[in-house]
Amino acid sequence: MDKGTKSLVNLFLSVLAPVLILEHCSVSGSAPWQLGPAWAMVVALALPLGCGVWTFLDQKKADTITVLGLIGTILTGVVTLYATTGTDCAIRPDTPWWYAAKEALIAGLLGVAVLLTAKRRDSLLRLFVYSDGLFDIRSIEAKVADRGTAEAYESILRRASLYTALSLLLSAVANFLFSLYFLLPVLDLPAAEQAVAYNEAVGTMMWWGYLVIGLPLLGTLFGVIRYLQRALSDLTGLDKERILML
Repeated sequence: MDKGTKSLVNLFLSVLAPVLILEHCSVSGSAPWQLGPAWAMVVALALPLGCGVWTFLDQKKADTITVLGLIGTILTGVVTLYATTGTDCAIRPDTPWWYAAKEALIAGLLGVAVLLTAKRRDSLLRLFVYSDGLFDIRSIEAKVADRGTAEAYESILRRASLYTALSLLLSAVANFLFSLYFLLPVLDLPAAEQAVAYNEAVGTMMWWGYLVIGLPLLGTLFGVIRYLQRALSDLTGLDKERILML
């Protein structure tokens, strides 16, 4: 299986299939696809979890994004297990707040980590944005050494780290508010309907989250890349096309 096909399979198993399952299979019934709220959640979470394990076995290594995805999936399962241990079919009344905290946790921690590692050679900026797969770091740093502009170079990277961290922290806040917007109304429903409505809300959040939060975040990170390209070109004298590994 080529890399492009693997990416499409990964996208389907990690995003599209869980959304479809949560939105259309959460109702209990006699039809094979009517799994009920508990089993629908189990199957929906098993797909990205299995995809992450498959990726690890295939690549023989655990990249940071895969690990974070697995952690997010496991935390969703933990919150869901807690939510569904309420009375009857009702979810626990504090579930929306726990889920919102879970959604904000990873992006928030990443934002803080980007700031804390900004001055290190193995900073998270180099993992997410300023990587040797995207930038010609060898040529850039050779020019920096020739010109004696190491201090200005580090200042550019610190500023890029700040922009990246701010985008992640804003994403954490947006995730928190987004989760409350979809989950708090579930508590207003009759108890017998809450488990199904919870699953449907989680599925809706997964889908809309990529559009409402994910795309702006990608846009912001693209802006950081453009900033680095422009600033490093001015600093080193390299053409902008030479800065990026394109």
